[in-house]
Amino acid sequence: MKERNIFSFIFFLLICLLGFSQSKIGVINDKDGFVNIRVNKSSKSQILGKIHEKEKFTFFEDTTSNWWIIESKNELIGYIHKSRISFVKNGYLQGGEILDKIIEISFDEYILNGVSVNIYQLKPKENSYDFSCRGLIRTIHANKLIDELKYRDIEPVGSSYGITFSKKQNLPDLFIASKFGDYQGEIIIVEENGKIINFEGGQYFITHNEDYLISEWSSDLSGLSVYDLKNKRIIFKQELDIYLSSWYYDNGIYYTSEWNGEKETEKTFQIDFRGFELKKSTLKINERKKIEMINPDCNCK
Repeated sequence: MKERNIFSFIFFLLICLLGFSQSKIGVINDKDGFVNIRVNKSSKSQILGKIHEKEKFTFFEDTTSNWWIIESKNELIGYIHKSRISFVKNGYLQGGEILDKIIEISFDEYILNGVSVNIYQLKPKENSYDFSCRGLIRTIHANKLIDELKYRDIEPVGSSYGITFSKKQNLPDLFIASKFGDYQGEIIIVEENGKIINFEGGQYFITHNEDYLISEWSSDLSGLSVYDLKNKRIIFKQELDIYLSSWYYDNGIYYTSEWNGEKETEKTFQIDFRGFELKKSTLKINERKKIEMINPDCNCK
């Protein structure tokens, strides 16, 4: 198990080094009058759509591959072989209109038991634009699309924004990420079969026995979500009357303090795993027992 995790982590680091240039406008160069948009960097991968002759689209060059990421006028993201792309000008295609603005893209890939988890994020180089961050998570197996989750516009409200994840995943059969922004934080979980689920959350921690994921809501509302990692289901998701601060662990008990809008108070609450509820606690704040949260922050990248 350790060898597989090490390999996956090294592979992940290599993938993260793939660099894409800034957005450019292109048209196809093909005698057939159309080019297929592929889900992966292969002519054997699933066809997602087509680009037709004289139809303009956005593309991002990749110096490490012959397959470049493109975004069609309908905001469909996929791959086209670079030999089929002709450069028109620098810019970005938004709603069929060519804009003299630059969009930057990031691409990350994580391999989960043979399933490829692809994460795309598009961000304007300038602050003032029609969207702040566009995100897409896609799962692929055997060059076929399994599932995908799209965020057309992640607004930078409610602290940071975008999709983020730990490069050191905690569990071998799940991939876990967080989405921030829109005053609507989320936990994103990819199961080993490629299925994607998402629910209210943000930063999180995993219990020592790896039974549960605990996440506060990164939202304009206060709330708490608990996900059963063994049975792969949400067992607690509830809005709260109080705002929570730091989390602590003491002799098998997970507890948190109240945030009064300015500072952490002495009032504490603990998780009751029998009834799955948050109840008052007598435990005290102790910095030595503070839990380090996973995915504490993010900026669309």
